[in-house]
Amino acid sequence: MTAETPEFPPELLDYFAAREQQRADRTDTAWRTLTKFERRVVREAAVMGYVLGYRDGNLDGRTGKGGPLDNERRIPGDFDIVRTVIQHCDSTSDLYPYLADACAGRRRRITRKRLYPGEETSR
Repeated sequence: MTAETPEFPPELLDYFAAREQQRADRTDTAWRTLTKFERRVVREAAVMGYVLGYRDGNLDGRTGKGGPLDNERRIPGDFDIVRTVIQHCDSTSDLYPYLADACAGRRRRITRKRLYPGEETSR
């Protein structure tokens, strides 16, 4: 018994395509907003986190599944990983406010006065 895939209305498919384009535009805006140093840090952290998660199998949602030996999926290129990570940071802006602001085209200087709750450190 196979389940038939439901047909989506064209309006819904158009909406999905428009949202995908908006996410891509916001990702490009964030990348242009960041300084060269910030881009380097974001790229290195995103790729390192992705590869480590892939190797440990956490990206598949199952422990023990992952890595080049038991997974046919190849690791995408650096910029594809960065795009995915920036889009995630934009969708969870409460957790990643600096990258979410960059997606809106705003640069934030990191100063003590601009720390978000939970970022304060005790001296």
